[in-house]
Amino acid sequence: MNSDSKEGVILSVDPLSCLHDEPVHIKVSGLKPNQDVTLRTSMRDVRNVQFVSYAHYRANGNGEVNVNEMKSLGGQYKGLFPMGLFGSLVPAPNEYKYIRFYKRDVENPNIVTVGVYDGHVSIEALCVSEELKPLSSVIHERHYMGPGVQRIPVRYGKVRGSLFLPPDGWLNVRKPLQGDGPFPGIVDMFGTSGGLLEFRSAQFASRGFASLALAFFNYDDLPKFLEEFDIAYFEEAVEYLQKHEKVLHSGVGCIGTSKGGDLAVSMATFIPSVVACVAINGYFAPVERGMKVRDQFYPAFATNNDLLRLSDDGILMASAARPDIKAVEKLILPLEKSNAAFLILVGTDDRDITSEIQAQLARRYFSSHDYKYSYHVESYPGAGHLIEPPYSPHCYVYFLHTIMLNLCMGGTAKYHTECQVDAWEKVRRFFWHHLVEKRKANDEIRSPTIPVKSQL
Repeated sequence: MNSDSKEGVILSVDPLSCLHDEPVHIKVSGLKPNQDVTLRTSMRDVRNVQFVSYAHYRANGNGEVNVNEMKSLGGQYKGLFPMGLFGSLVPAPNEYKYIRFYKRDVENPNIVTVGVYDGHVSIEALCVSEELKPLSSVIHERHYMGPGVQRIPVRYGKVRGSLFLPPDGWLNVRKPLQGDGPFPGIVDMFGTSGGLLEFRSAQFASRGFASLALAFFNYDDLPKFLEEFDIAYFEEAVEYLQKHEKVLHSGVGCIGTSKGGDLAVSMATFIPSVVACVAINGYFAPVERGMKVRDQFYPAFATNNDLLRLSDDGILMASAARPDIKAVEKLILPLEKSNAAFLILVGTDDRDITSEIQAQLARRYFSSHDYKYSYHVESYPGAGHLIEPPYSPHCYVYFLHTIMLNLCMGGTAKYHTECQVDAWEKVRRFFWHHLVEKRKANDEIRSPTIPVKSQL
């Protein structure tokens, strides 16, 4: 349904409201045959920073544009890219251009304005001109939390974070069954941005998982800066999940991106009740800070910072500081001690770390130790560092406040978006298989259809 239109032009976005990991279908009708138009999306993050995307299209002989079937002729991207107006969102021209889209208030949806304009218009004109009005526009909502998902702040011993639970009566659409849990549990972590990021856990809960978004520095009363880690903190987080009445007690999963990746690997190595681990563009040895495991300390390796250079426009590609491979091999955690299956996700255009090399080292380690559980490396050509749930805006560079530099993440919007769609499905299947199907606690729980359409 369009909120504003003129000259008989109708812009439709279907559905008008959906979960954030769901695609939409954008169509325009009522145009002149072969009319040139510009489609534009705009949304703001929690800091009120505006993100925009635009693409140029030409209507067919019937005066219609179907974004799912037609190629963009220019703008933010070219070619067939059905969700390009979402995956290629970038800071508006009047904003600082190296900003990552952050979603902190996951209980509220992202509000996206979609508009269609006459002619092939520049992004500057779209964002600056007060006289330029859309032929038609629509307000679209993208939710991180499905109906009935619960967000519970967590202060358990030293553990700080938020637990997201599927709704009671969570509907499994593959079979006409409802369930009140218990649900498979996941510990969810991100990297050196610090604080608490909840958007992935909110989406896990919307898909039938109990997910603990876990902070480990720069949040609440946790240390303000990265310090040496103690596995006891992460054991306490797993204990919290395992004791919760809504969480299956037969083992939990963990997922981490970047620094969160090597923390997830540490959890899978040293905590027996972690039975499934997803590591996204991370290391398999401690990096930046070491890990204390009871009476033993596992040191972090050092990168060769002498190789670091800033580009002419002030961008740091940290992957250039390649660590000594032999040194890293010596510091790989004793993965053979783990009880977990591993899914390793790699963006081949990761400009932050040498993630492909690290994944190959891990695979070699698993193979040489005849690892008894499953492990799989999934590489995505053209994807960058921040592999997140689908349709998160692709971030090529952002200002990382912990190092006060513009850090390159890599990737191209189209390939990165396609990667996120595929990876999200694989991650959910992986966790469901290892936390539910292989360790079924009761006969009431069944594997969910993927993807599950929301009712918003």
